Amino acid sequence: MQYTAVVLAAGASTRMKQHKLLLPVGGEPLLRRTVGEVIAAGFEDVLVVLGFGHEATLSALDGLACRTVVNPNYATGMGSSFRAAIEALEGSSAAMFALADQPFVTAEYYRQLPETFRNNPPGIVCVKYGQVTAPPHMFDQEFFPELAALEHGARPVLERHKDRTVVLQFPEDLLVDVDTPEDYERAIARLGTGR
Repeated sequence: MQYTAVVLAAGASTRMKQHKLLLPVGGEPLLRRTVGEVIAAGFEDVLVVLGFGHEATLSALDGLACRTVVNPNYATGMGSSFRAAIEALEGSSAAMFALADQPFVTAEYYRQLPETFRNNPPGIVCVKYGQVTAPPHMFDQEFFPELAALEHGARPVLERHKDRTVVLQFPEDLLVDVDTPEDYERAIARLGTGR
């Protein structure tokens, strides 16, 4: 049983006006921080899907125990990153999909998904922050074809298979995406780690 953690990191950061995943958070790029937390959660395999500015994002991962795949079609939406990931998941019995721009989700939270999946084999483990459903989510390999057919996020798959899903509740204040300069400034202030 191999569980893969997939970090989706292909987007073009259009609202940030610069590559948000390279912005420093606590002395390291946001992407490196996120991937480091995922690795610390204990996954046997960590796959990072790169796209926009992939040469720079690849260098931000130097030395980390992860593998990468480049999604050349990143501009068409998140569905293309799911497809790029699924094509690289041969041998994985399940995969967790996380976003690269959630600086407050740490290893202790990522770890809860494979633990829940292993102990209650439902097919899907999804996360709610209060009433909001948002990544990370974990899927058995039987759902990989459906994920590969997505246009955008995984919500349609989650909606179709509520009867196969276990829901984890995460603290609401963890749900922070760094999409704009204002988001970034708030995240830096809250982390208290500086740039």
